[in-house]
Amino acid sequence: MSQGSLLIVDDNLGIRSLLNALFSSKGYTVLTATSGIEALSLAKAQLPDLIISDIKMPGLNGLELREQLHRYNPNIRVILMSAYTDQQEINEILRNGAIDYVMTKPFDLEELSIAVDTLLLNDQHQ
Repeated sequence: MSQGSLLIVDDNLGIRSLLNALFSSKGYTVLTATSGIEALSLAKAQLPDLIISDIKMPGLNGLELREQLHRYNPNIRVILMSAYTDQQEINEILRNGAIDYVMTKPFDLEELSIAVDTLLLNDQHQ
């Protein structure tokens, strides 16, 4: 039985593969996208429960992706990740957007896994 569905968006193949393996092994249905544009199309077609997206990507970045997805589905949950985000930027993102969680790269797999489980478990009990 699936724990829920995730869309992982990152232009880095290694990160996509790592997160796909981690969450697939935990029973999640995992979709992946290499860009914000691809992710937007996939998210509209597949309606994932949660999106994990890099912030810095060519074309449509993670913040723009989140903004467009929230226009389409205001209830979509989003975790953003970036190697280039300092704590002030993270706080600003959390204050101004409907972002559920922000992680800096390199990220701790256990912390990310707990964040995903917590966000999806909270959705199931609401």
